[in-house]
Amino acid sequence: MTTYTAASVIDRRSTKVMITAVFTALALATNYALIGIPNVKIMDTLVFIAALFFGLRLGIGVAASIWLVYGFVNPNGVDTFLMLSFLMVGECFYALAGVALKKSFVTRDLVKGTKEYQRLSIIFGLVGLLSTFAYDALTNFGSWIFRTGSLYQDFVFGNIIGVPFSIAHEASNVIFFATIAPAIIVAATRLGLRTSPDAA
Repeated sequence: MTTYTAASVIDRRSTKVMITAVFTALALATNYALIGIPNVKIMDTLVFIAALFFGLRLGIGVAASIWLVYGFVNPNGVDTFLMLSFLMVGECFYALAGVALKKSFVTRDLVKGTKEYQRLSIIFGLVGLLSTFAYDALTNFGSWIFRTGSLYQDFVFGNIIGVPFSIAHEASNVIFFATIAPAIIVAATRLGLRTSPDAA
């Protein structure tokens, strides 16, 4: 009789495809639900959580899958292939942040149920702010690339003009990362799901 551990089941390709599909669907559903509020999206937090629990490759898979759909099926307009590449790369920053935080003491303390939840929540919020700042800097640059004849000017103009949208994006992600992310991690670990230190 063959027995399967939780780890072996999660390592199956079919399981990873299913997990990617679930996270992608959740992100798209929340994106369309919040379509009327510019740059306020829960999907960045979901990409972060996917990578934190299931590894970098799955997190990147979720990030790419979301934009392959949202980039072309978007009431606000269809993105060009060039802009879509910037958006996908930028979204992967959240997957990198999830993997980096998974390997730190912060997640271990959160999983163990430390009473310093408020301090850990602040750290999650800070991670959300930094990764969103990097995302906005890259995508604002991508929205202006090749418009001025100078990549430096494209970067400066793109980020100056994008300031209002960046502020909304960064502020909302600080809130989502500081509240939703730790709450989901705690709930998931109490249900038996553990972050896999070897997931890639």
